[in-house]
Amino acid sequence: MKSLAAKVEEKARRFPGVINPAGIRRVRSFAEFDDRFTARLHGFRDADDYWERSSARQFLPGIRVPTLLLNALDDPFLTPESFPHSEALDSSHLFLEAPASGGHLGFVGRSEFWTARRIPQFLSGAA
Repeated sequence: MKSLAAKVEEKARRFPGVINPAGIRRVRSFAEFDDRFTARLHGFRDADDYWERSSARQFLPGIRVPTLLLNALDDPFLTPESFPHSEALDSSHLFLEAPASGGHLGFVGRSEFWTARRIPQFLSGAA
């Protein structure tokens, strides 16, 4: 939140009257930040409207090309409800892999990223 607050303050200096940074240092969650800044700045009603209309989830049932979706369950940016388990189960083209750990863009193993091995395996057909 500290780095986001600094970015809002900098944008407010660069674009006076567009962003009101008052109280930014008291924002404690992404939901509050998105509700107060991201959504409003980009023409959305609120954070829920922003998340719903910007989500790729609505397009998952239409996937017709084999697609691998990788994301660790402990990603701090996502809630358990964010994972499209039912969409993957209902699709013969969407493959969801959600290991218990890995964080956000993590999956680090020894000296390389796990994803650097997993993606070529998937693309070569070695599910």
